Amino acid sequence: MRVITFYNEIVNPQFAELQKKVFNKFGYDIDQIYVKNWVTHGKAVDDYLSSINDENEIIVLFDIDSIPLNGTIIHKAVNWCKDNVGIFSLAQKAVKLKNPLIHAAPAFMVFSIKTFNILGRPSFETNLRSDCGAEMTHSAREKGVEIRMLYPSHVESPYADLDGPISFGYGTTYGHEIYHAFESRFKQRDSFFLNKCHSILS
Repeated sequence: MRVITFYNEIVNPQFAELQKKVFNKFGYDIDQIYVKNWVTHGKAVDDYLSSINDENEIIVLFDIDSIPLNGTIIHKAVNWCKDNVGIFSLAQKAVKLKNPLIHAAPAFMVFSIKTFNILGRPSFETNLRSDCGAEMTHSAREKGVEIRMLYPSHVESPYADLDGPISFGYGTTYGHEIYHAFESRFKQRDSFFLNKCHSILS
């Protein structure tokens, strides 16, 4: 399995350091890829995946401000993706788009290259109907491929509706297993991720 994240110079340098420490605490390695000539998050993912063709390879994507909360969730998701054609991820919605669908988010997205090939290797770039990575969900729906999504179990600062009474926002915990701070490219939001990491590590 390949556990990876992508980031650039605008991200607080403490994020990569603390993220790696949290991963190590729970017994995981993560490949934090610094993209010097950053264009978009979607392009960074596309460029990385373009050279991977082994159908048995399992891809585990994280955002730089996203972490596991235990030592089992990544293994659980990877094992499910080994045994099934499908995506294991977090539920998210691009509230700025017109008629957005609830989609699997690359803040934590796990899939095999076999599944990626079946889906037609969709781009992770944003477009008129999709936020970053949401074309994976569109393709999965079109092809009848299963998506397993963790939903928010706690939100520190809600700002958008996800599904009925369920909302998400800054500092969202998904299924008590994954934490995503959201929008950490904006420095005024840094405290969500920094505080969470420090609380875990202390």
